[in-house]
Amino acid sequence: MASNIGIKIANGEFYPLVEENSLIKKRLILTTVHDNQPSVQIDLYRSNLSSMTDSQYIGSLVIENIQSKPKGEPSIEMVISSNKDGEIVADAVDLDTGADGEHYILTVSLKSLDESARDMEIPDFELESGEESSSSSSLYNKAEKVRKEKSGGSLAWLLVLLLLILLGLAAWILFFGGKEVISSLMGGNKATEQTQPAQTEPERAPPAPPPTDPTPQPVQPAQPTPPPPVITAPAQPPAPRTEPARRDRPPAPVSSYNVPSTIPREGVNYTIRWGDTLWDISEAFYRNPWLYPRIAQHNNIRNPNLIISGRTIKIPPRN
Repeated sequence: MASNIGIKIANGEFYPLVEENSLIKKRLILTTVHDNQPSVQIDLYRSNLSSMTDSQYIGSLVIENIQSKPKGEPSIEMVISSNKDGEIVADAVDLDTGADGEHYILTVSLKSLDESARDMEIPDFELESGEESSSSSSLYNKAEKVRKEKSGGSLAWLLVLLLLILLGLAAWILFFGGKEVISSLMGGNKATEQTQPAQTEPERAPPAPPPTDPTPQPVQPAQPTPPPPVITAPAQPPAPRTEPARRDRPPAPVSSYNVPSTIPREGVNYTIRWGDTLWDISEAFYRNPWLYPRIAQHNNIRNPNLIISGRTIKIPPRN
């Protein structure tokens, strides 16, 4: 069964346009839902049941620089087509700008979407040949056997390395005079000290008598110790330090929005403005910024940190 390609309209329902691989081109006229709306975002989905319950997000078209008019007056033409290669091409233009208006084109390959989805399901490992029919106990026993063989091989390599070190030490002792070093370590130093003659100190001449001076030397008076320096406090206290002015974040535009006291069951439309975040929008509508994932999930926003100014989203009820 071929999938339907369609858009999500203002009431949150799926609106089918063309079938996948149908080689059909369809023209659709859209308009704004708010006064002086600067842009329109068209989200494309693929569904087998023509419903948002099993829909798969394909891409979005954002038509900007729409002329300021009351809601319902701007006319936006979108032409969508599907070809046999599995490509969806959507072309949108604002008809109020004339024949030379800017075209916004979106091209999506449905095959690449399917391949990327399949790649996530392929595991990154496989069993060895002949292991498909083995039981879990035999696989465990084989793994234990392989582990023991690897540990035994490591021990054998360690013994071989130790043997090579011992052989190298023996060769060094035989060919490079290692015997003298060992004998010196085992007592050769003591024998050398006993055979060396004792060194005799040279005779010292007797000290000369102090010179006799009949004139007495004057006694120098003791110098007085200078007093320690006295540290005095300044006459005036130092000027207080001035701290740099703190820069506060300006309030988000949604804070000035007239939020209804009770959000209806079908939700409330809100157009994102420059400076808004889902955190601020959740704080304004729910009085709790931590509920921003509910708004992102309801509007199929994959990255809550990346929202587009001018896009109209639906604020669902809090519960």
